[in-house]
Amino acid sequence: MGRVRRGVAGLVLVVAAGLAGPAACSGGDGGDDAKGPEDASPTSSHDPLPRTPPPPARQTVRSSEEVCDFKEPFEAGKVKAYLPEGPAYDGPGPHPAVLFKDEVPGAESEPPYLPDGWDPAYDNHDTQLVVCQYDDWEHPSRTVGTCTYLGGANNTGDGEVDVQSARYIYRVFEAATGEPVTTFALDGTTSPEQTCPDSALYIADDFQLVTTEALADKLRPYVTGRR
Repeated sequence: MGRVRRGVAGLVLVVAAGLAGPAACSGGDGGDDAKGPEDASPTSSHDPLPRTPPPPARQTVRSSEEVCDFKEPFEAGKVKAYLPEGPAYDGPGPHPAVLFKDEVPGAESEPPYLPDGWDPAYDNHDTQLVVCQYDDWEHPSRTVGTCTYLGGANNTGDGEVDVQSARYIYRVFEAATGEPVTTFALDGTTSPEQTCPDSALYIADDFQLVTTEALADKLRPYVTGRR
C-alpha cells in the first residue's frame, strides 16, 4: 500500500472524531460543500530561511600619527589608543604587535621589521602592542662612509652620497589603552651598502638603520613573555 497523503490522513481523523462524539448536525449528503479525499489540499510546510550571522562590529583602528605623535616635540598626552576595543596586554605571549616609523617617505620599506609570527591577524582585531620608531634628533651624526645608487638629480646618472650615523628612539604602547609600556634607544648599525637604496629620485644623505635582529632582541621580552 502506498504512502498516505497528509490530506487523506487528516480527513480520516476528522471523520473518526465525529463518530465518537455527540450527534453531529445533520446536513444530508453535504451538497456542493462536501469534498472527497481527492479534493483535500495537502498541508504546506516551509523551512525557515537560513539565518545569516550578523557581521562583527567594526573596530576603531587609529592612524600611526594618532597613536605615535610623530610631531616634534613628542607629547605623551597626545597619544591615543590604537585599538580601543582590542584585547588587553595581558597573559602569556606572544602579544601581537605593529610597528610604525616616523613618517619619512620610504621608511616602511626599510629595516627594521618585526619578526614573522609577531604580527596580528589580518583584521588587526588581536593587536596588543604598538611600537613607534622616532629619529633621535639630538644624536650627533657623523659620516661613516659613502655609497652609490642609481638615480640622483632628475633621475639621471648615479648618485654618490655620504652615509651618516643615526640613533632611534622606540616607544611601546598598549594598543587598547595607549598606555606606555617601555622606551629605549638603538643605534643604526647597517653598513653603507646596506643603508643606501638601489635607486632614488634625488641625492640626499642616508642614515644608518637599526637591524631587525637588534630591534627583535630588545622587544622579545615584551612580545613573547608573560605579562
